[in-house]
Amino acid sequence: MNVEIYCDGSATTANLPGGWAFVVLVDGVKYTEASGFLGKATNNIAELTAAISGLEYVKQHGSLSSAKSITLISDSQLTLKYASGDYQCRKPHLVPLYCKLRQLYVKMNITTRWVKGHSGDTYNEQCDILAKAARGGQTVAATSPSLSQPQVPYEDTLQAGDQD
Repeated sequence: MNVEIYCDGSATTANLPGGWAFVVLVDGVKYTEASGFLGKATNNIAELTAAISGLEYVKQHGSLSSAKSITLISDSQLTLKYASGDYQCRKPHLVPLYCKLRQLYVKMNITTRWVKGHSGDTYNEQCDILAKAARGGQTVAATSPSLSQPQVPYEDTLQAGDQD
């Protein structure tokens, strides 16, 4: 089983609300998604929170955490470089998030993959939509579907009028 965790955060300045989101795929098929509201957050806080939330979800669902491979996917190079340890955190307000992300990365044997933001990647775009909606208080709680039940790929759930 291969697990991919797409994640994205959305925020403007530290004194305004932020949002985060993740989408989990199992063997290329959407398994679940979630998002959350942050009362006050910078974009880096929102991005890191999204990654941590996605990783924690997978960790808490034993069948997922024992996957052959787990890949964290983001349009934030900072988040991915923090996760892998390529960058050291020098911002005091980010240190707790950085430490949690590194801990999960090492314990779960994660790999990372960068995707260009707003480039049409289906699940990155879905995370962006969810994170922006979460900034306004519209959040999505993760579900725990059975791995034996086939999930419908996101692209197949779009109605003809939904596509631009």
